Amino acid sequence: AFGHTALAVNDQVYGFGYFSFEDEGLIKSFVSNQMYYDLGLSDFRREVQLAEWQNRTFTVQTLALSETEKNQIIQYLEWHNLPENQSYWYDYFLNNCSTKIRDVINEAWRGLLEAEHSNLSGSTYFSETFPAKNQSLMNLGLVLAYGYPAYVDRTDWELMAFPVYLQNKIAEMSGLKVSTSTVLFQEVPQPPLISWFKTHGALVLIFIIFFILLLFTTTRGMAQKALLIIQSLIGCLILGFWLFSGHVVVGWNFNVLLFSPFAFLLFHYKSIQRLLITSYAVWLVLACWLGAWYFIPFWVLHMMALKRTKINPQ
Repeated sequence: AFGHTALAVNDQVYGFGYFSFEDEGLIKSFVSNQMYYDLGLSDFRREVQLAEWQNRTFTVQTLALSETEKNQIIQYLEWHNLPENQSYWYDYFLNNCSTKIRDVINEAWRGLLEAEHSNLSGSTYFSETFPAKNQSLMNLGLVLAYGYPAYVDRTDWELMAFPVYLQNKIAEMSGLKVSTSTVLFQEVPQPPLISWFKTHGALVLIFIIFFILLLFTTTRGMAQKALLIIQSLIGCLILGFWLFSGHVVVGWNFNVLLFSPFAFLLFHYKSIQRLLITSYAVWLVLACWLGAWYFIPFWVLHMMALKRTKINPQ
């Protein structure tokens, strides 16, 4: 979804994105942010063939390195590729397949890469990952999970967590650190409408279905109950991730204002209605301020459900 990067030494390709889905504690490891990935070794031709099969643009960026720098990088890769050293703690933003390579190159260049890219970029984790092309379910998950840290301005160094960003910033360095850059395979674009639907279809379908259900008297009650219960469950999930997971970007997640854990109480307590109205209003202000506008269709649905819900006060 966000590209991939690896270091090629002749025909050997060292990548830090190897992972086994057979881990029995996968979900627990993901939630606690204690996942472990491996350094893996593959063949250059196979990587090109895989990119063609998956319809991904494949670019080769040849670095201008001295013999000393080459040897330092190769020695590190060979050490890391030993069975006892292959695994490493993985973080989606702090320690991933791109930052590992960034750090290796930066060390070989004696800190020059970091020194030239330590200023704020004007971009955020959100702006660099959203929308993920052709990944409509992932886009829902990203916007739902991202808290305030995802919308904070980041340095170029931090944003090199994304492969294409790393590639571009290395190319911009002083001293001609890239000797050649060649596109071996160019992605074949899909028709714009199909690509748009694959990118945003999940949100569109959810909105259309609930909007229609809320319009008709015969289905309105069911849709209201479903929306209030679903948003309460999602709100609890957001709070749980915020408070107990090890992921930095999910902290201070203002989406808990839109997906209130207390929404289901509206069926019994009229006072909850004022709380929800205030909560939704604050969310809308924050969403517009941060540029997190993607869930405004959900805001519309929640307001519709709130307005038409029959309350049985106790």
